Amino acid sequence: MEVFPYMKKLLVLVLVLLLAISSTAFAKVELEMNYWMSEQDEGILPAVEAFNASQDEIVVNASSIPWAQYWDKLVVGLPVGSAPDVFAINALNVVDYARNGYLLNITDLFESGAVDVSKYPAHTIATHTVDGVLWGIPRDYDAIAVYYNKTLFDAAGVEYPKDGWTWEEFIETAKKLTDPDAGIYGCSIAADGQAFGYDYIYGNGGKLFDENGMCVVNSPENVEAFQKLYDAIHVEKISATVEEQVEITKDVRFLSGTDAMTFDGSWNMATFVENFGDALGVVSLPVMKEASTISHSLSWVGAATTEHPEEVKKFLTYMAGYDAQAQAAEAVIPAYEGTAELWAAKFADYNTDAFLGAIKSGAAHQLPAANKNVQQIYTRFNDYMTEMLTTGEIESNLAAMEAEFNELLK
Repeated sequence: MEVFPYMKKLLVLVLVLLLAISSTAFAKVELEMNYWMSEQDEGILPAVEAFNASQDEIVVNASSIPWAQYWDKLVVGLPVGSAPDVFAINALNVVDYARNGYLLNITDLFESGAVDVSKYPAHTIATHTVDGVLWGIPRDYDAIAVYYNKTLFDAAGVEYPKDGWTWEEFIETAKKLTDPDAGIYGCSIAADGQAFGYDYIYGNGGKLFDENGMCVVNSPENVEAFQKLYDAIHVEKISATVEEQVEITKDVRFLSGTDAMTFDGSWNMATFVENFGDALGVVSLPVMKEASTISHSLSWVGAATTEHPEEVKKFLTYMAGYDAQAQAAEAVIPAYEGTAELWAAKFADYNTDAFLGAIKSGAAHQLPAANKNVQQIYTRFNDYMTEMLTTGEIESNLAAMEAEFNELLK
């Protein structure tokens, strides 16, 4: 009987098993990462690629999903475990997502010193902390200012605005730029809470919520602020109507050259610079009663349902560091200490102080956070704002808004 053929077969079998075990042992863990900010790919994807190249255990597959579908995917997927392992979240949604048990607890990263909380602005930490727990790695923060098209200013013979200008000066400037026959408006006033509503609630001395978290939007200060916004559209006629902006949004109008100015966030600086180049101007928001802008922040978080919590934490630790945050400066104002200056340097030919100066001076207010039912409240805010800017019925809508929101906040 010949033994060697059997030994050969046995050796082959052993080798196959060893290879199988080896390939399983050294297989990389794959993490899915989602975000909505596709225009910021330049500040996100290189950091993900650098992390993947830095180690042999984890591969992060990052992809963007349009805003309109993004939150639906999370709300459907998180309760049943089909959500991405890592995702971007804005500070407004942290409250509901944390209290619903959707977020991975990463407290050990901060307690161990793997992530140094002192490297981030206090407001970015505060807005991602719920019930004493910090749930996310702050990525960036922002502010609102006015972008303007120098070409349209020059054509109309209008001087460029300067930081500290008043609401009245804004209206007069916009009127000089408005040319109905050419289809050009000075600036589209939109039913957009972050760009207009919250800025001028604070900027006119009002509030959305009081110290106890209840809605106090129905006030004389807020009536006056929204009346000024309505008048800009319907009395001064410097703006496309809210109905017209359903078809063509304010950003599209500005990019296409049919609006001379737009109120927008620092996150759009790269897009506008790419489109306008040297013809882009930037100036702080016009002042009603006091200088004001709205600042908000985003973070990276892990899903509570991830099958790979330790790998998620390792990736979040990398995204919390200087290198990843410095990469974010290609598109937004990063949160990590010393990286905001990189963003300012990249856009040094533009007035970045309209954003950063407002934050440093204390003129920036945090996007007012509701204690619960966040998405519903902020969606309804824009609904009420649409009604006010369309009909001019300010007091009745503010009264209805306050009553509805306080029911949701109980």
